[in-house]
Amino acid sequence: MILSRIAKKLTRSNGIQSLMEDLGSAWSGSTENIAFLGGGNPAKIPEAEKIYRSAVESIITSGGTLESLLGDYTSPIGSDETRELTAAYLGKFFGTTLQGNQIAFFNGSQNAYSFLLNSFSGTMEDGSFKKILLPVVPEYIGYADQTWEENVFYANLPIVEKTTPHRFRYKLDKTNIPWETIGCVALSRPTNPTGNVMENEDVDWLYTESRKNNIPLLIDLAYGNPFPNLIGEKEPTRWKPGMILSLSFSKVGLPGVRLGIIIADPEIISVLSSFAAVGNLAVGNWGQALAKVFWKEDSLPQISKNILRPYYANKLQTALEIIEEIFAKNKVQYSIHEPEGGFFLWIHFPNLPISNKELYQICKKENVYIVSGHYFFPGLTAQFSHTQECIRLTYCRDRKEIVRGAEIIARIVSRTAN
Repeated sequence: MILSRIAKKLTRSNGIQSLMEDLGSAWSGSTENIAFLGGGNPAKIPEAEKIYRSAVESIITSGGTLESLLGDYTSPIGSDETRELTAAYLGKFFGTTLQGNQIAFFNGSQNAYSFLLNSFSGTMEDGSFKKILLPVVPEYIGYADQTWEENVFYANLPIVEKTTPHRFRYKLDKTNIPWETIGCVALSRPTNPTGNVMENEDVDWLYTESRKNNIPLLIDLAYGNPFPNLIGEKEPTRWKPGMILSLSFSKVGLPGVRLGIIIADPEIISVLSSFAAVGNLAVGNWGQALAKVFWKEDSLPQISKNILRPYYANKLQTALEIIEEIFAKNKVQYSIHEPEGGFFLWIHFPNLPISNKELYQICKKENVYIVSGHYFFPGLTAQFSHTQECIRLTYCRDRKEIVRGAEIIARIVSRTAN
């Protein structure tokens, strides 16, 4: 069988495929002795699920609504009515007034990013070749294999700032960015995998430079404001012309709904509508129906504030205490990126004698699932030890899983270091 170049690219080993396959295989048998610390599945929180169930029930009991949801196509990027309602509702959270033609719905924000990244990178209509600037790597594992052309990422090496003996933070390096080669800027805030919430002054600098070069600034808010709003005390992101913001229902606890929301200038929304028509025909109906309920009841920001943020803050504190105690007992050399948002801990093992990919394989044999950090640096050509010395863990799992995982990781790292 002869595959196309694009198919060959997608079928080779990649990070997002590895992550999702681990998720499936981990739960295919007994889960008694598994520590699944790799995935980004949101926790199932009864208080939130009760509200979501009520929203679904209200949709089902509305006369004629269910039949329309199941039996009718909507437009490629959502109904005009729902887009208008969404613009009116979300504008207040982003410090602006939005119109319906600035909103588009997709079958998850991952779906939208596939269209966006390919719109602004690769071979352009004027024959030039443009790259996607990742201003602070590591960045989200799901971006790396979205593009149809090769070598389209430019990874900007971060400044590493030590904050405490066992904490550090990545910062934006504003020097030597080749703006003339860049077609768009993409970042997640907070960043998956590190939990880094880029300072607003740095976001403003990127915005200014993007405007100077007439390129869009894409900001992925999957874990950001206004929901699930896992950004601690950091200032929320605001929308400005030339920005493209993406939101998702996944991390509030509704990954199965597959609804992504894009906020952008009308001309960009028009481009995305063409992609969506060809790629999807139409966006799903259920997410839009839930959105209308959530906007009417103003429920998601309150769920985020009163349920999600306290829940995940408690999970984070528990995980940190467990890992710090076990790593100290095993004399593990480590440093954790300041966890400012998201679901994950990004752990650096300085002078790790094996690669993080080898560490992942050894852990997997003991039913401890982690994510090797080497996947999170697409486009990086400079030497950077963190590419081989970091792993990502979710802190959302049960205490016993985190204990077991931390003990096995500590044993492997301390053993290989001696």
